Amino acid sequence: MCLNEKCNVWLSLDSIGIPYSGCLRESSWINNINLPIQQSISNPYIYIDLPTEKLVCIKNVAHGKFGYIDVAKYDNGKSQDVYVKRPIISGNSLMYEACIQKLVGDSLYNIGFPTGAPKVLSIFRLNDNSVCFAMEQINNSITLDKYLESLAIVQFSNVIIDCLLQLSAMIWHLDTNLGINHRDLKPSNFLIVEHEKSRKFINIESDILEIESRHSLTFIDFGFSCIGSTKTHMCDISLSTVYSISDPCPKNGRDMYLFLAFLYIDYYNKLPSKLISLFESWLNIPETNICKFMRKDKENSKKWIYFMTGTEKIKQFNSCPSKIIKDLQAYLV
Repeated sequence: MCLNEKCNVWLSLDSIGIPYSGCLRESSWINNINLPIQQSISNPYIYIDLPTEKLVCIKNVAHGKFGYIDVAKYDNGKSQDVYVKRPIISGNSLMYEACIQKLVGDSLYNIGFPTGAPKVLSIFRLNDNSVCFAMEQINNSITLDKYLESLAIVQFSNVIIDCLLQLSAMIWHLDTNLGINHRDLKPSNFLIVEHEKSRKFINIESDILEIESRHSLTFIDFGFSCIGSTKTHMCDISLSTVYSISDPCPKNGRDMYLFLAFLYIDYYNKLPSKLISLFESWLNIPETNICKFMRKDKENSKKWIYFMTGTEKIKQFNSCPSKIIKDLQAYLV
Protein backbone atom coordinates (compact mmCIF):
# COMPACT_ATOMS: atom_id res chain seq x y z
CA MET A 1 0.00 0.00 0.00
CA CYS A 2 1.31 3.47 -0.86
CA LEU A 3 2.34 5.68 2.02
CA ASN A 4 0.43 8.84 2.89
CA GLU A 5 3.15 11.19 1.67
CA LYS A 6 3.44 9.29 -1.64
CA CYS A 7 -0.25 8.93 -2.41
CA ASN A 8 -2.29 11.81 -3.82
CA VAL A 9 -5.58 10.03 -3.04
CA TRP A 10 -4.98 9.10 0.58
CA LEU A 11 -8.22 8.98 2.58
CA SER A 12 -9.01 8.64 6.27
CA LEU A 13 -12.51 7.65 7.42
CA ASP A 14 -11.82 8.45 11.09
CA SER A 15 -13.97 11.61 10.95
CA ILE A 16 -17.09 9.51 10.27
CA GLY A 17 -16.30 6.93 12.95
CA ILE A 18 -14.67 4.27 10.76
CA PRO A 19 -11.09 3.58 11.91
CA TYR A 20 -9.65 2.84 8.46
CA SER A 21 -7.42 4.84 6.15
CA GLY A 22 -5.41 4.15 3.05
CA CYS A 23 -4.67 4.96 -0.55
CA LEU A 24 -7.70 4.77 -2.85
CA ARG A 25 -5.48 3.32 -5.58
CA GLU A 26 -5.15 0.22 -3.39
CA SER A 27 -8.43 -1.64 -2.98
CA SER A 28 -7.34 -4.09 -0.26
CA TRP A 29 -7.92 -1.77 2.70
CA ILE A 30 -11.41 -0.82 1.47
CA ASN A 31 -12.34 -4.44 0.89
CA ASN A 32 -11.29 -5.22 4.46
CA ILE A 33 -13.59 -2.62 6.04
CA ASN A 34 -16.09 -4.51 8.16
CA LEU A 35 -19.19 -2.44 8.85
CA PRO A 36 -21.53 -3.84 11.53
CA ILE A 37 -25.26 -3.97 10.78
CA GLN A 38 -26.99 -1.35 12.94
CA GLN A 39 -30.42 -1.25 11.26
CA SER A 40 -33.46 -1.83 13.46
CA ILE A 41 -35.01 -5.27 12.98
CA SER A 42 -38.49 -4.21 14.10
CA ASN A 43 -38.50 -0.94 12.11
CA PRO A 44 -36.43 -1.17 8.89
CA TYR A 45 -36.84 2.58 8.29
CA ILE A 46 -34.38 3.14 11.14
CA TYR A 47 -31.16 2.59 9.19
CA ILE A 48 -28.89 3.21 12.20
CA ASP A 49 -30.27 2.42 15.63
CA LEU A 50 -27.69 3.16 18.33
CA PRO A 51 -27.91 5.01 21.66
CA THR A 52 -25.64 7.79 20.34
CA GLU A 53 -26.54 7.73 16.66
CA LYS A 54 -29.86 7.51 14.80
CA LEU A 55 -30.61 7.60 11.10
CA VAL A 56 -34.32 7.42 10.28
CA CYS A 57 -35.65 7.37 6.71
CA ILE A 58 -38.42 9.92 6.13
CA LYS A 59 -39.20 9.20 2.48
CA ASN A 60 -37.71 8.14 -0.82
CA VAL A 61 -37.34 11.09 -3.17
CA ALA A 62 -35.61 9.66 -6.25
CA HIS A 63 -34.36 6.51 -7.89
CA GLY A 64 -32.60 5.74 -11.13
CA LYS A 65 -30.94 2.77 -12.76
CA PHE A 66 -28.18 2.64 -10.17
CA GLY A 67 -29.41 3.99 -6.83
CA TYR A 68 -32.11 5.33 -4.54
CA ILE A 69 -32.04 8.71 -2.78
CA ASP A 70 -33.89 9.05 0.54
CA VAL A 71 -34.44 12.01 2.83
CA ALA A 72 -33.65 10.99 6.41
CA LYS A 73 -33.26 12.46 9.88
CA TYR A 74 -29.73 12.04 11.25
CA ASP A 75 -28.93 12.54 14.93
CA ASN A 76 -25.48 12.08 16.42
CA GLY A 77 -25.63 14.84 19.00
CA LYS A 78 -27.18 17.31 16.61
CA SER A 79 -30.22 16.63 14.48
CA GLN A 80 -30.36 17.41 10.76
CA ASP A 81 -32.11 16.33 7.58
CA VAL A 82 -29.76 14.46 5.26
CA TYR A 83 -29.78 12.57 1.99
CA VAL A 84 -29.11 8.83 1.93
CA LYS A 85 -27.94 6.99 -1.16
CA ARG A 86 -28.71 3.27 -1.39
CA PRO A 87 -27.79 0.78 -4.15
CA ILE A 88 -30.56 -0.23 -6.54
CA ILE A 89 -29.70 -3.93 -6.05
CA SER A 90 -29.95 -5.32 -2.52
CA GLY A 91 -26.61 -6.47 -1.16
CA ASN A 92 -24.51 -4.20 -3.38
CA SER A 93 -22.02 -1.75 -1.91
CA LEU A 94 -21.58 2.00 -2.41
CA MET A 95 -18.42 2.06 -0.31
CA TYR A 96 -16.16 3.12 -3.20
CA GLU A 97 -18.55 5.87 -4.30
CA ALA A 98 -18.81 7.19 -0.74
CA CYS A 99 -15.01 7.22 -0.44
CA ILE A 100 -14.54 9.08 -3.72
CA GLN A 101 -17.21 11.63 -2.77
CA LYS A 102 -15.54 12.19 0.60
CA LEU A 103 -12.11 12.57 -1.02
CA VAL A 104 -13.46 15.05 -3.60
CA GLY A 105 -15.32 17.07 -0.97
CA ASP A 106 -12.32 17.26 1.37
CA SER A 107 -9.93 18.17 -1.44
CA LEU A 108 -12.13 20.87 -3.00
CA TYR A 109 -12.74 22.33 0.46
CA ASN A 110 -8.97 22.73 0.86
CA ILE A 111 -8.66 24.77 -2.36
CA GLY A 112 -11.49 27.18 -1.58
CA PHE A 113 -14.68 25.37 -2.66
CA PRO A 114 -16.28 24.43 0.69
CA THR A 115 -19.40 22.90 -0.91
CA GLY A 116 -17.64 21.24 -3.87
CA ALA A 117 -19.28 17.91 -2.94
CA PRO A 118 -21.85 17.07 -0.23
CA LYS A 119 -20.12 16.12 3.02
CA VAL A 120 -20.30 12.40 3.77
CA LEU A 121 -21.59 11.96 7.33
CA SER A 122 -21.92 8.19 7.67
CA ILE A 123 -21.28 4.96 5.77
CA PHE A 124 -23.38 2.05 7.02
CA ARG A 125 -24.62 -1.47 6.26
CA LEU A 126 -28.29 -2.55 6.16
CA ASN A 127 -29.83 -5.90 7.08
CA ASP A 128 -29.69 -7.00 3.41
CA ASN A 129 -25.91 -6.26 3.46
CA SER A 130 -26.27 -3.19 1.22
CA VAL A 131 -23.63 -0.57 1.99
CA CYS A 132 -25.10 2.95 1.84
CA PHE A 133 -24.05 6.43 2.87
CA ALA A 134 -25.60 9.58 4.32
CA MET A 135 -24.57 13.06 3.22
CA GLU A 136 -25.31 16.64 4.16
CA GLN A 137 -27.92 18.59 2.26
CA ILE A 138 -26.75 21.77 0.52
CA ASN A 139 -29.03 24.48 1.84
CA ASN A 140 -30.99 26.61 -0.66
CA SER A 141 -29.68 24.59 -3.59
CA ILE A 142 -31.33 23.51 -6.82
CA THR A 143 -30.03 21.27 -9.60
CA LEU A 144 -28.24 23.28 -12.25
CA ASP A 145 -30.51 22.13 -15.09
CA LYS A 146 -33.62 23.43 -13.28
CA TYR A 147 -31.84 26.67 -12.43
CA LEU A 148 -30.79 27.26 -16.05
CA GLU A 149 -34.29 26.52 -17.29
CA SER A 150 -35.64 29.27 -15.02
CA LEU A 151 -33.24 31.94 -16.30
CA ALA A 152 -34.18 34.67 -18.74
CA ILE A 153 -32.02 34.82 -21.86
CA VAL A 154 -30.44 38.11 -20.73
CA GLN A 155 -29.11 36.38 -17.58
CA PHE A 156 -28.03 33.15 -19.21
CA SER A 157 -24.63 34.09 -20.62
CA ASN A 158 -23.28 35.59 -17.36
CA VAL A 159 -24.37 32.58 -15.32
CA ILE A 160 -22.82 30.12 -17.79
CA ILE A 161 -19.50 32.00 -17.77
CA ASP A 162 -19.50 32.13 -13.96
CA CYS A 163 -20.12 28.36 -13.85
CA LEU A 164 -17.47 27.58 -16.49
CA LEU A 165 -14.78 29.58 -14.68
CA GLN A 166 -15.42 27.79 -11.39
CA LEU A 167 -15.80 24.36 -12.97
CA SER A 168 -12.58 24.76 -14.92
CA ALA A 169 -10.67 25.25 -11.66
CA MET A 170 -12.45 22.42 -9.85
CA ILE A 171 -12.12 19.93 -12.70
CA TRP A 172 -8.49 20.84 -13.37
CA HIS A 173 -7.74 20.13 -9.70
CA LEU A 174 -9.54 16.77 -9.72
CA ASP A 175 -7.94 15.68 -13.00
CA THR A 176 -4.41 16.91 -12.39
CA ASN A 177 -3.91 16.54 -8.65
CA LEU A 178 -6.12 13.54 -7.86
CA GLY A 179 -6.48 11.71 -11.19
CA ILE A 180 -10.28 11.68 -10.85
CA ASN A 181 -12.82 11.92 -13.68
CA HIS A 182 -16.49 12.23 -12.73
CA ARG A 183 -17.58 10.89 -16.19
CA ASP A 184 -21.22 12.00 -15.84
CA LEU A 185 -21.01 15.78 -15.69
CA LYS A 186 -24.40 16.85 -16.95
CA PRO A 187 -26.21 19.88 -15.50
CA SER A 188 -28.58 17.66 -13.49
CA ASN A 189 -25.54 16.30 -11.62
CA PHE A 190 -24.69 19.69 -10.15
CA LEU A 191 -26.30 21.70 -7.41
CA ILE A 192 -26.15 25.49 -7.56
CA VAL A 193 -26.68 28.04 -4.81
CA GLU A 194 -27.28 31.72 -5.53
CA HIS A 195 -25.79 34.09 -2.96
CA GLU A 196 -24.44 37.59 -2.47
CA LYS A 197 -21.52 38.47 -4.72
CA SER A 198 -18.26 37.13 -3.32
CA ARG A 199 -14.67 36.82 -4.48
CA LYS A 200 -13.30 33.47 -5.58
CA PHE A 201 -9.80 32.57 -6.65
CA ILE A 202 -9.48 30.31 -9.69
CA ASN A 203 -6.17 28.44 -9.77
CA ILE A 204 -5.17 26.54 -12.92
CA GLU A 205 -1.61 25.47 -13.65
CA SER A 206 0.48 28.49 -12.59
CA ASP A 207 -2.26 31.06 -13.18
CA ILE A 208 -4.44 32.57 -10.44
CA LEU A 209 -7.57 34.40 -11.55
CA GLU A 210 -9.77 36.38 -9.16
CA ILE A 211 -13.47 36.51 -10.02
CA GLU A 212 -16.61 37.91 -8.45
CA SER A 213 -19.33 35.29 -8.32
CA ARG A 214 -22.95 35.05 -7.22
CA HIS A 215 -23.03 31.25 -7.44
CA SER A 216 -21.51 28.17 -5.82
CA LEU A 217 -21.51 24.76 -7.47
CA THR A 218 -21.61 21.27 -5.97
CA PHE A 219 -20.79 17.99 -7.71
CA ILE A 220 -23.25 15.17 -7.01
CA ASP A 221 -23.59 11.52 -8.07
CA PHE A 222 -20.13 9.96 -8.35
CA GLY A 223 -21.51 6.61 -9.51
CA PHE A 224 -19.69 6.75 -12.90
CA SER A 225 -16.39 8.11 -11.58
CA CYS A 226 -12.88 6.70 -11.91
CA ILE A 227 -9.43 7.18 -10.41
CA GLY A 228 -6.30 6.65 -12.46
CA SER A 229 -2.69 7.64 -12.93
CA THR A 230 -2.04 11.13 -14.26
CA LYS A 231 1.16 9.77 -15.84
CA THR A 232 0.03 6.53 -17.48
CA HIS A 233 -3.75 7.19 -17.55
CA MET A 234 -4.25 3.61 -16.41
CA CYS A 235 -7.44 3.19 -14.36
CA ASP A 236 -7.19 1.99 -10.73
CA ILE A 237 -10.90 2.30 -9.83
CA SER A 238 -13.85 2.39 -12.23
CA LEU A 239 -17.29 2.56 -10.65
CA SER A 240 -19.51 1.94 -13.66
CA THR A 241 -19.94 -0.76 -16.27
CA VAL A 242 -21.13 2.00 -18.63
CA TYR A 243 -17.44 2.72 -19.25
CA SER A 244 -14.93 0.03 -20.17
CA ILE A 245 -12.43 -1.00 -17.49
CA SER A 246 -9.73 -0.07 -20.06
CA ASP A 247 -11.10 3.46 -20.44
CA PRO A 248 -8.13 5.84 -19.88
CA CYS A 249 -8.46 7.73 -16.59
CA PRO A 250 -8.04 10.60 -16.08
CA LYS A 251 -8.66 11.79 -19.63
CA ASN A 252 -7.74 15.43 -20.16
CA GLY A 253 -10.77 17.58 -20.96
CA ARG A 254 -13.28 14.70 -20.77
CA ASP A 255 -15.41 16.05 -17.90
CA MET A 256 -15.56 19.55 -19.34
CA TYR A 257 -16.44 18.07 -22.74
CA LEU A 258 -19.41 16.20 -21.29
CA PHE A 259 -20.63 19.28 -19.46
CA LEU A 260 -20.24 21.53 -22.50
CA ALA A 261 -21.91 19.01 -24.81
CA PHE A 262 -24.99 18.71 -22.59
CA LEU A 263 -25.21 22.49 -22.26
CA TYR A 264 -24.88 22.89 -26.03
CA ILE A 265 -27.57 20.28 -26.73
CA ASP A 266 -30.09 21.52 -24.16
CA TYR A 267 -29.56 25.28 -24.17
CA TYR A 268 -28.30 26.14 -27.65
CA ASN A 269 -31.15 28.61 -28.18
CA LYS A 270 -30.20 30.57 -25.04
CA LEU A 271 -26.52 30.99 -25.95
CA PRO A 272 -25.36 34.22 -27.68
CA SER A 273 -23.62 33.76 -31.03
CA LYS A 274 -20.12 34.61 -29.73
CA LEU A 275 -20.45 32.04 -26.94
CA ILE A 276 -21.80 29.47 -29.41
CA SER A 277 -18.61 29.92 -31.44
CA LEU A 278 -16.52 29.25 -28.34
CA PHE A 279 -18.55 26.16 -27.46
CA GLU A 280 -18.11 24.80 -30.98
CA SER A 281 -14.34 25.36 -30.84
CA TRP A 282 -14.20 23.40 -27.55
CA LEU A 283 -16.47 20.62 -28.80
CA ASN A 284 -14.96 20.26 -32.26
CA ILE A 285 -13.43 16.92 -33.20
CA PRO A 286 -11.43 17.03 -36.46
CA GLU A 287 -13.01 15.38 -39.49
CA THR A 288 -16.46 15.23 -37.86
CA ASN A 289 -19.64 17.30 -37.88
CA ILE A 290 -20.17 16.68 -34.18
CA CYS A 291 -21.85 20.01 -33.36
CA LYS A 292 -24.25 19.70 -36.28
CA PHE A 293 -25.03 16.16 -35.12
CA MET A 294 -25.77 17.40 -31.58
CA ARG A 295 -28.05 20.18 -32.82
CA LYS A 296 -29.94 17.78 -35.09
CA ASP A 297 -30.34 14.73 -32.84
CA LYS A 298 -30.47 16.59 -29.52
CA GLU A 299 -31.51 14.10 -26.79
CA ASN A 300 -30.67 11.09 -28.98
CA SER A 301 -27.08 12.27 -29.34
CA LYS A 302 -26.36 12.07 -25.60
CA LYS A 303 -25.81 8.30 -25.53
CA TRP A 304 -23.32 8.66 -28.35
CA ILE A 305 -21.53 11.45 -26.40
CA TYR A 306 -21.02 9.04 -23.48
CA PHE A 307 -19.69 6.38 -25.85
CA MET A 308 -17.32 8.80 -27.57
CA THR A 309 -15.86 10.22 -24.35
CA GLY A 310 -15.17 6.68 -23.15
CA THR A 311 -13.49 5.36 -26.28
CA GLU A 312 -9.80 4.53 -26.01
CA LYS A 313 -9.11 6.12 -29.40
CA ILE A 314 -9.65 9.66 -28.07
CA LYS A 315 -7.03 10.47 -25.44
CA GLN A 316 -7.86 14.15 -24.86
CA PHE A 317 -10.29 16.89 -25.88
CA ASN A 318 -10.12 20.54 -26.91
CA SER A 319 -12.08 21.36 -23.77
CA CYS A 320 -9.22 21.18 -21.27
CA PRO A 321 -9.80 23.64 -18.40
CA SER A 322 -6.71 25.79 -19.05
CA LYS A 323 -7.84 26.46 -22.63
CA ILE A 324 -11.37 27.32 -21.52
CA ILE A 325 -10.07 29.82 -18.94
CA LYS A 326 -7.86 31.55 -21.52
CA ASP A 327 -10.62 31.65 -24.12
CA LEU A 328 -13.09 33.09 -21.61
CA GLN A 329 -10.60 35.73 -20.47
CA ALA A 330 -10.25 36.85 -24.10
CA TYR A 331 -14.03 36.72 -24.55
CA LEU A 332 -14.62 38.98 -21.53
CA VAL A 333 -12.13 41.65 -22.59
